[in-house]
Amino acid sequence: MTKKRIAAIAALILIGGLYLASLIFAFLDSPFARSCLMAALFSTIVVPPVIYGYLVLMRRLGDSGPEEDRTREAKSEEQGPGEDSSSGKTT
Repeated sequence: MTKKRIAAIAALILIGGLYLASLIFAFLDSPFARSCLMAALFSTIVVPPVIYGYLVLMRRLGDSGPEEDRTREAKSEEQGPGEDSSSGKTT
């Protein structure tokens, strides 16, 4: 299994556990259960966007690794000065 798949399964278990906790605490009648219900509902709303934001950030930061930087430098050296890398036109 890849790291990505393991992280996805862990996130599903976490979110499923939060939904289950919300359901259980909703039926209990005590001050502690009420505060746990509020915490579970808050986490159910906040955790998925935080995970999504983390994944987007990692994708953005992970794109420009050292190998990709070297590849870009090699391509720009092959084209020569004054050439646009996307169209091959000179400026």
